[in-house]
Amino acid sequence: MSDMKRWRHLIVAIGLVPSISVYVMACLYISGFVVGLHWASDLAFFICAGLVWLYPAALVVRWLAVTES
Repeated sequence: MSDMKRWRHLIVAIGLVPSISVYVMACLYISGFVVGLHWASDLAFFICAGLVWLYPAALVVRWLAVTES
């Protein structure tokens, strides 16, 4: 494993906890306005909140998988 790959993994490992914390706090803040209005708004919010993290996660995984030439 190259040194660059190890640095990338270290960067992701260090940035993961603060990133998830910010995401969870944002979801909790937004849920205060949405949850309880109607069952459909609850369903839409929880589906979106549960899936929106997949795009950034895919970008991080793709960045980690890039091979150096």
